[in-house]
Amino acid sequence: MISGGIIAIALQAGRVSRAGVLAALTTGATIALYTVIDGIGVRLSGGEALAYTAWMFLFYWLMPLLFIARRGLPALWMPIRSAPAAVGSSLVGGLVSVAAYGIVIWAMQSGAMGTVSALRETSVVFAVLIGRVFLGETVNGKRWLACVVVAAGAVCLGL
Repeated sequence: MISGGIIAIALQAGRVSRAGVLAALTTGATIALYTVIDGIGVRLSGGEALAYTAWMFLFYWLMPLLFIARRGLPALWMPIRSAPAAVGSSLVGGLVSVAAYGIVIWAMQSGAMGTVSALRETSVVFAVLIGRVFLGETVNGKRWLACVVVAAGAVCLGL
């Protein structure tokens, strides 16, 4: 049900290109690969989901250092002075991203990786909702129905 709903959402435009199918298959294979790597990794870490998540995000701290090395320390503070609200929302978004990843890793330490991955992909429902509420996108009945099918599939996984 989840896969069918996602496919229905994707096919709303009515046309499918070879490049689009190739991109979708490549994306799916990449998601499958990193899901298996994360699942095996957290289990090999002794079920330490918090430590595994922290180590995975540790390398992200290298990016500000590379930025400073390339552009200098004053360039790091410029966005804080020119657009503090954007910096604040970016920080919140980053924290939510780390928390969401940590929750997925926590779920994979003992749950079935396939089930966790399928539930993770229900994010397309949230993407439709965010598009409608915050971006003003038009959502037709078929897309709402596809979202309901995805959500129903997630409920069935939980039973």
